[in-house]
Amino acid sequence: MAAAVCVVLSVNALLVLFGGFLFALVLRGLTDVAATHVRLPRGVCLAAVVLALVGAMVAFVVVAGPRVVDEVVELMKRLPEAARVLVERIRHTPIAQDLPSADALPDTKAMGTHAVAALGSSLEALGAFVVIFFVGVYGAARPGDYARAVVAIAPERHRARVGRALEESSRQVTRWLLGRLVAMLFVGISCAIAFAVLHVPLALTLAVIAGLLTFVEYVGAVVSAIPPVLLAFTRSPMTAVWVLVLFTVLHVIEGYVLTPLLARASVRLPPAFTLAGQLVLASLVGPLGLTFSTPLLVVVVAAVRTWREAEGDAGERSTDHVSRGGVRLEAT
Repeated sequence: MAAAVCVVLSVNALLVLFGGFLFALVLRGLTDVAATHVRLPRGVCLAAVVLALVGAMVAFVVVAGPRVVDEVVELMKRLPEAARVLVERIRHTPIAQDLPSADALPDTKAMGTHAVAALGSSLEALGAFVVIFFVGVYGAARPGDYARAVVAIAPERHRARVGRALEESSRQVTRWLLGRLVAMLFVGISCAIAFAVLHVPLALTLAVIAGLLTFVEYVGAVVSAIPPVLLAFTRSPMTAVWVLVLFTVLHVIEGYVLTPLLARASVRLPPAFTLAGQLVLASLVGPLGLTFSTPLLVVVVAAVRTWREAEGDAGERSTDHVSRGGVRLEAT
């Protein structure tokens, strides 16, 4: 009971550590790729990968950071006006009779107040990102040490099964991460090009948001579509329709072509199961639970499946041993 209470009270910290575990898997995968092409020790390859990632982030902040910040500020200013434009354009339709009037919508100052209030949450997110980064680096540097520590605290009769479950969970979530990373790049780059062609305001920022939110299956696609659709309405309803069609096509390709190809032979969660997990963890933990709900489900499903398969193998061996013993007894 006490252990369950401790887990509940520290669930946010545990999810941050789980994020570090995911980042460690990404670093391990990149290190393996580098080690196969360069004949250098794995430690050197890992250091090169980390430095390359840090260098890429610094370059992005220096080159595109100021523009992205300006566009984010502009996005916060434009969204309330875009919502007013949308309400006024559909005010005359029968389905919009119950919508609030434009005056009832929150004004820009109110939105700015909420944005300032969210600054504390942003700082917490930054702190979580730092923890995830260092946990990932340390975990990728010596993964065996942490796996052995987890196996060591398990009862001795279950240690072999725990080791197999850890190995299979790591393999499955690595394949899931590969699919998510490729999908994020695909959606982000495609949105940037399409938004530029459609002359959607703040195209770069909206494309970055769309790419990042693709990490959260299903829900991320819906949430990332709202700002560009609203801003597209300020240009014309047809532009908004094209943006909506674009998001639908991109996420159909991502969900039914890219992800199945990349995640072949790995855990495939039914959409209803994934959405249920997202709803439960989001209601219990908040945005952090929503973000990590799907990979956490992948780990749990893979671990449980491996554990049950190990139990089945053990049962078969036990039955086979008893049968052979019975034959020997009859022979004597």
